[in-house]
Amino acid sequence: MTRIFSIVAAAVLMLLSGCQPGEKKITIGFVQISPDPVLDAARDGVYKALSDSGFIDGQNIKIVEKNAQSDLSMINMILQSFQSQNVDMVITNSTPCMNAAASAIKGIPVVFTVAFSPDQIGLKNPPATLTGVYDELKVKEIVDLMFECIPGLKRVGFPYNNAEPNAEYAARVLDKEFAARGIEVIHAAVNSTNDILQSSQYLVGKKIDALVAAADNTVYLGLNALVKIATENKIPVFVTDPMQAEKGAMIGIGSNYSDWGYQSGLKAVEILKGKKPAETPIEPTRKYQMTVNKKTADAIGLVIPQSVLDRADKIIQ
Repeated sequence: MTRIFSIVAAAVLMLLSGCQPGEKKITIGFVQISPDPVLDAARDGVYKALSDSGFIDGQNIKIVEKNAQSDLSMINMILQSFQSQNVDMVITNSTPCMNAAASAIKGIPVVFTVAFSPDQIGLKNPPATLTGVYDELKVKEIVDLMFECIPGLKRVGFPYNNAEPNAEYAARVLDKEFAARGIEVIHAAVNSTNDILQSSQYLVGKKIDALVAAADNTVYLGLNALVKIATENKIPVFVTDPMQAEKGAMIGIGSNYSDWGYQSGLKAVEILKGKKPAETPIEPTRKYQMTVNKKTADAIGLVIPQSVLDRADKIIQ
């Protein structure tokens, strides 16, 4: 409680008069799971929300940005460093980072972005200091879209990293939806990007009708290899992230990451301006979009229905 009050007092002074040389800036620890354009877009959205609200890195705040470089064990080390530095706030980018911060960070406000909610991943008793913005993962809409593009859909290949709570959650809810539609799902374990090639080859050998990748940092990092194998075998790849379509996936449907980051950044601003984390409830993302890679569809000989093209926010020719 004292920590939040001290943040408020410092923020008010800085916004009114600006931070003078020698004065202590508000320090924000920012942790991201991996270097990735999608997560970078969310990060930039967070920073823009802060600066638009008068909290500018290097002037009245100091952002200590750390990247775990896809190493899950590094996340806790980074968070422990933030805790020992006694930062004023922690912002996490990805579900593994949020999940780790929920237990590792004590007495410091934590704001998360690009993550599922604590409820979705089964995180019991999350601290009152935790808030952020989550993805509802519209599984029905995703599977509807797959059927719209492939009316005879019967078998789906699904590579995922079960060490990531986000990927495990996505697999669980999508499996349930596929089962309800009579679709067989074949999984392949992906523990690191080095497994993508072998997993992709295994799945295409199972006579699948489509591949799906969902909320999985590891698979998304290696998506180029997955798309290459899929394209060579005339198999469409569907993803729960519109930006991944720019890497060659045929269709991506999901949250707008820049907007997601901005929405999360505004939550951080509310806390910096005086609200307690518990007074800024965890909420879902507001903006979803669909990107269609028609170039990929043409390469595998699949005609995307006009009804899908008409709904697309972006079409890559």
